[in-house]
Amino acid sequence: MMSASSPQVLLLMCSICQGMTAKLLPEIRLHFSQQVRVFPITCPSQIDPFAFIKLLKNSVDGVIVACPKETCCCPENKKVLKRREIVKDILPVFGLHREQFHVASVSPFAGQELIAIIEHMLNFIKITFQNKDEYRFASPEEDVLSQCKWVN
Repeated sequence: MMSASSPQVLLLMCSICQGMTAKLLPEIRLHFSQQVRVFPITCPSQIDPFAFIKLLKNSVDGVIVACPKETCCCPENKKVLKRREIVKDILPVFGLHREQFHVASVSPFAGQELIAIIEHMLNFIKITFQNKDEYRFASPEEDVLSQCKWVN
């Protein structure tokens, strides 16, 4: 999707933690009304990792999963953190950059910390994709095909 002029970031927030939805959700929506789509979801660990890739390829320029710090509400929070590196390792295979996906373990009362993470991602997208023709994440198709021959 990559639009350097107005990048779109999807923020998936844990809705089980009342502090996340009551305090952070309105603050983020107010601060980033145009560039960030915020969706409260019950448990981010239940999302298939390939759904993040599909979102990045078709809908948004970046995805941030915000979970409460110290697993205060979500028993599956550790599963999200384990999947983070798997998703980041897979992204270049699909022509995406590792910095387009982030799992933020934040306190419900640390809004500035989450705002800084979002601003960092927006700045990264703006800077990196100004000239998207010059920037290439994956090898050209010929190189990928020759690598596949060695695997077979």
